[in-house]
Amino acid sequence: MNWTVLRIEALLPLVQGLGLTLLASAAFAFRLHRQGGRSGVALRRFLRFAAMGFLVTFTLASLWNSRHALAGVTRALRGRPRDQYALGLLRQSGRGFLARDAGKAAAWFRKAADHGDPDAQLALARASLRGEGIPRNPVEAQRLALASAAAGNTDAMLLAGDLLKGQDPARSQALYQQALGLLRARAGRGEAEAMLTLGLLHLQGRGVPADPVESYAWMLAANRRGLPPLERVLLVLTGNRLTPAQRAQAAERAKALGPSAAKRGDAPLSPP
Repeated sequence: MNWTVLRIEALLPLVQGLGLTLLASAAFAFRLHRQGGRSGVALRRFLRFAAMGFLVTFTLASLWNSRHALAGVTRALRGRPRDQYALGLLRQSGRGFLARDAGKAAAWFRKAADHGDPDAQLALARASLRGEGIPRNPVEAQRLALASAAAGNTDAMLLAGDLLKGQDPARSQALYQQALGLLRARAGRGEAEAMLTLGLLHLQGRGVPADPVESYAWMLAANRRGLPPLERVLLVLTGNRLTPAQRAQAAERAKALGPSAAKRGDAPLSPP
């Protein structure tokens, strides 16, 4: 467990419990005052009521605030693949109330992968390839990547293409082309992440000839659609490697990429 997060998350139900307890205790104290009687007995009754009230309100507030997380854990334990995959991600990164644990992340990924979840299959393939939380197993990584790719996962197609490059170049290239086709279709719908991925593929020469100008053009098109700050750093670093003339060429090319080009029909989404 991530006890730091748990302590922080406990503050909200603590404040809620205290607030509700104070309101209820004030009403109870007013009632005791109306009833009269010995002050010592009334004080003891008041303290018992406040203690029990705080315990009940704090418990109810905690359950209410964590209802979504508890529901997700319950569904994961009942065998729902998407929630098992989500728990794997939480364990992999240490987000939320769960501490980082690569072994438990891989275990949750495997549960979801065994039920055919393509994202979990890809996550487990990467863990098998790197030996994160489980023994390194490139053969298993390739099997899982191909299974995820068969379900339409473009990232899995790219990983499987990488893994097959040395042993089956034709199949590797076919997977790259399949991924490129899906990414271009998504880019045509205006997905910045797909445009950025196309930029990286052109930069690395994966499935296409390496072309830094085309790469920068796709990144510029992605930036127009909105990139997170960390991904914009990649854009700057790539642009810094080009000459002013190349950057100008890429900027002009970027105008012909993305959804506006798909609507006009004046430029292909594939590389020129």
